[in-house]
Amino acid sequence: MTNDKVYLLTFGCQMNKYDSAMVAGLLRDAGAVFVENAADATLVLINTCSVRAHAEERVYNHLHLLKGRKRHTPGFVLGVMGCMAQKEGEKIAARFPWVDLIVGTRMLDQLPRLLARVRDGAPTPLLAIEEKAEISFGETLARRELRFLSYLSVMRGCNKRCTYCVVPHTRGVEASRPIPEVLAEATRLVDDGVIEITLLGQTIDTYGRDLRDDTTLWKLLRALYPIRGLKRIRFVTSHPRECREELFATMAELGDKAMPFVHMPPQSGSDPILRRMGRGYTRQRYLEVVAAARTLCPEVEFCGDWIVGFSGETEEDFAQSLSLLEEVRFQHGYVFKYSVREGTPAQKLPDDVPAAVKQERHARLAAAQEKISLERNRSRIGVTEEVLAEGPSKSNPRRLTGRTRTHRLIHFPGEAALIGKLAAVKVTGATALSLKGELAGC
Repeated sequence: MTNDKVYLLTFGCQMNKYDSAMVAGLLRDAGAVFVENAADATLVLINTCSVRAHAEERVYNHLHLLKGRKRHTPGFVLGVMGCMAQKEGEKIAARFPWVDLIVGTRMLDQLPRLLARVRDGAPTPLLAIEEKAEISFGETLARRELRFLSYLSVMRGCNKRCTYCVVPHTRGVEASRPIPEVLAEATRLVDDGVIEITLLGQTIDTYGRDLRDDTTLWKLLRALYPIRGLKRIRFVTSHPRECREELFATMAELGDKAMPFVHMPPQSGSDPILRRMGRGYTRQRYLEVVAAARTLCPEVEFCGDWIVGFSGETEEDFAQSLSLLEEVRFQHGYVFKYSVREGTPAQKLPDDVPAAVKQERHARLAAAQEKISLERNRSRIGVTEEVLAEGPSKSNPRRLTGRTRTHRLIHFPGEAALIGKLAAVKVTGATALSLKGELAGC
């Protein structure tokens, strides 16, 4: 493994990004260096996502493009890891025999050892798919894009059975990390320069339930709070059935560090569609959670995910989604057109909403969210926000970009010395996607 030049390509959610960062840490510890261009790499790893067909097709395209490189470059190693590897490992091996290594979601901590086997001449594709209860990265520090920001996985897997979702199949049942283990990793991260940590779980609100010792997400927040140097704590993703008032009360109590932002996907505003999706809650339950959160933690903002065109969705069902969006007034949201995923219960349901109708509903819901986002962002004009400066703005390198406490993107003039630090920024303008501001007092 020593002296490998690694190019690591990641698709999918924050959990995938966390996995990639930790795998990169393991490889770095083994002597690898990382390159920005796949053409310069001796090892290309693709961390995959199975949630949507589009992500899978992009992976397949990359594997096809790398076929010639694999055949004509001695010593070049190609690996696929993550959710697609877990779900489609044998199919990938049969369809892309030039792939050297296929590693499932719960074998990622074994990747350096598996690569060594490939280098030593093991038959390929080497398929490593097991159903371990958990994976461990030991004391490896994640390789982070920004030194002061980090994800931290506190649990893996999912016990929900949403009919459209492949996650329970690709990531297995829920397994929580005990609080002392989470605290140890958080402390290592802070000692390495991190000031903001985002806790990750497929259903973060059920954190600790499998440990059977009264561990909860809000107890974890309280345990993390005293860490000196840790300035901000976030968490994703919340489930409307599992959110509890104790969580929102704790967020308010620890408000200088617990950021008032909740990513809680409704997926649909229609009770019949929610039942067909197997979501386990009603529209009314969703609204009750939002009301409780805003009562106990008034600063809180919500982000939502939506699926349009699910099996049987009528125009009335879709209208219910539009009205829920309007009633909650999400800070921002993500809209996806339903696509059938192989191996899910919903595969047995008719995909009976025409593609043109899915596209039209996608456009209408996205437009409604854009209007609300613009209105909510404009309401912040004149307010001074606490901002973590993350780096130069992509559109204007003479300005900095960062995130407010409620995860709004904001651009403002400032010196490079501010990057990685908290700053007070007065909002002077807004679009649907971001804020503009000036350093307070300037």
